[in-house]
Amino acid sequence: ELVQVNKNFPFYGGLTFKDENKSTIPKENEVWVYQEVLDLLGLKKFDSVKIGSENFIITKIIIDDSLKTVSFSGFMPKVFLSSEGFKRSELLKFGSTARYKLNFLFEENLSNNQLEVLEDELESKIDRTLRVLSPNDGRDRLLRVLNFLTNFLSLVSLVSFFLGLVGLIYLYSGFLRKHENDINILNDIGVSKKNLIYTYLLHLFVLIFVSSVIVFSFIAFSAQFIGPIIQQYIDFTFNFSLDYMFFFKSAVILFVLSLSIGLPLIMPLVQREKRSFIKTVFSFTPFVVLLLLIANFVTPAKSIGLYFAVAVLVLIIILFTIGSFLLKRFDFCGHLNNLALSLAIKNINRQKKTSLTLFSAILLCTAFFSLIPQVGTSLSNVLTKSVEERPRFFVVDAKPEEIKDIKEQVSSLNAKLENIAPMIRARISSINEQKPNLLDDNETNSQNTQNSQGRNAAVNLSYRSDLKPSEQIVEGRPFSGDYDSSDFSKAVELSVEKRYAQRRGIKLNDVIVFDVLGLEIKTKVVNIRTVKWTEFTPNFFYILQKGVIDDAPQTILATISTGEYDPSKMILNLTDKFPSLTVIDVKSLFESFANIVKDVTSITEKMSFYSVAIGLLMSFIIIQYQMNLQKNNILRLKMIGIKNKTIKNSFLLEYGLISSSASFIGIILGSVGSYFVSDILFESYWDFRADILAVYLLLIPLLTLIVVSLFTSKIIHQKENILFGE
Repeated sequence: ELVQVNKNFPFYGGLTFKDENKSTIPKENEVWVYQEVLDLLGLKKFDSVKIGSENFIITKIIIDDSLKTVSFSGFMPKVFLSSEGFKRSELLKFGSTARYKLNFLFEENLSNNQLEVLEDELESKIDRTLRVLSPNDGRDRLLRVLNFLTNFLSLVSLVSFFLGLVGLIYLYSGFLRKHENDINILNDIGVSKKNLIYTYLLHLFVLIFVSSVIVFSFIAFSAQFIGPIIQQYIDFTFNFSLDYMFFFKSAVILFVLSLSIGLPLIMPLVQREKRSFIKTVFSFTPFVVLLLLIANFVTPAKSIGLYFAVAVLVLIIILFTIGSFLLKRFDFCGHLNNLALSLAIKNINRQKKTSLTLFSAILLCTAFFSLIPQVGTSLSNVLTKSVEERPRFFVVDAKPEEIKDIKEQVSSLNAKLENIAPMIRARISSINEQKPNLLDDNETNSQNTQNSQGRNAAVNLSYRSDLKPSEQIVEGRPFSGDYDSSDFSKAVELSVEKRYAQRRGIKLNDVIVFDVLGLEIKTKVVNIRTVKWTEFTPNFFYILQKGVIDDAPQTILATISTGEYDPSKMILNLTDKFPSLTVIDVKSLFESFANIVKDVTSITEKMSFYSVAIGLLMSFIIIQYQMNLQKNNILRLKMIGIKNKTIKNSFLLEYGLISSSASFIGIILGSVGSYFVSDILFESYWDFRADILAVYLLLIPLLTLIVVSLFTSKIIHQKENILFGE
């Protein structure tokens, strides 16, 4: 691929050369080349290469191109030359094919919505074949991965946030209960209820203000170190700046959130009333609504955070409902031979609120912790498998009459031409007798227009009789055979890919009319099929019944299998014998993509440790708080002659049962969730990580027991006369 380099190329990123020198534009008689160009042509630095009618000297060898990483535009090895050199080559003549790209850098920072409006206006007013792209377009594969990463990390932050709120509500509720006598005394001596509410709300605000200042200061201080760390994962430099308005918004949200938490907890104590369960739930309605709003705006993708928050809240409600029912239904009143186990079960039943809170916190962090590595490993393994086992070359623009000769040539080089598929260009005339918008198949995939029927007017068609191994019919029936109507009076059977059909609003039995070089072909959707695109074999959104467009002008797509052959010899041999053929080496593309996905997976796994740490920290704080509340009970047990070892074992059994059962159920939920995520998002196989899950199942209960052991050891050795002192 020949690239003309103009001034300010590229706007972002840059080229890395073997000699590490930097230069803005090649000289008139110079070219810069990828290392693959030298490998393919058997050249070296400072050799001469003829392009068009002129000879050029290879002065720089590119070992890294940030634009290739960002846009995945590097299907073919590139040669860079200046605009003057391009004119000298006299390559651009009548009948030549070239792409022109204009880059615009705006002075103001336009929002995604403004960019979408601008894109639509340019496409509609200038030329329908014009492709207008902006950084917010999710069409690019790397951007999709990075958007997935952003959404995923947003969900990680939500989980951490929810777990922190669980601990906050529990501990603040305990704090207020501890100060209930103080509230009653102040009430009795004439302090108004209004002032009492203001006093405790102000106390909560001060705590949140101090903690916010500490956290935001830490973020501002550490920002200078974050940029270089992120740049290790993406190959271009950027300006890392803090959004102080974000800090302000966060502080406001925290204060409003604290108000929605504090009021429902403070009011009943100040008013000395025992609220019913329904009234208590209703008082927390503003808090739940605010939480859902925050979740909705945290993730860039629309509604993902909202759905996730609703799912987590529903899960917590289900856990508390089922847990409360079971603890009430199977209330333990007797004694077992093992006194420590009897005491443990009694404590779980008596402290229902604490037991269920602790159980929910451990279950959520374990479920999330087990989901992340399984999803990441599933995606990484599919892409790694694709690199190692999928076709090495794509063959494009082959003529039907050349296929036999290409097969023989590929076979002579110890490889095999596979997945041969005809491709015919057509236009959609109507869908269910409605005219589509005249836009090209390369349109942007904006959220606002995603579901418009038949928006892609220009499409690629193919035909065959049978399904591929990577396909499966999810609605409808297979083709009835070859088309047999000579006058085209009967509708042609059509198969549409599932996700494409969902985006375009196409359903089973819809009637779609295609225009193939002036010939209108009426089709009927007889099945909707799924396609495993990770197989990286040629496939199409629309597949027609065989026997209709077989004779239409077409080009052939195919792949060349992996095997024991020389890749350089293969590509040079084919392009030499078939000049019109385009042979694309996709191995480096897959490897680059797989490496980025591995980096993304690594980031999500490392960031998930933060979520798990928050969950475990809140669990340990709840345990420590509850142990302090149990101090008097421990001393009373000592006074009636219960041994220290028995008391300690009872607490180890109590929290061991809670953490073990929560970890076990959490791992099951996380594994089931990872299966559906892998299937829905990636349509790929599910990688069950038994080794990691076994570690989690043992590690979390073990950490819990260690913490409980430390806390009980400190309390259990206190003297019984402390009770009389109190």
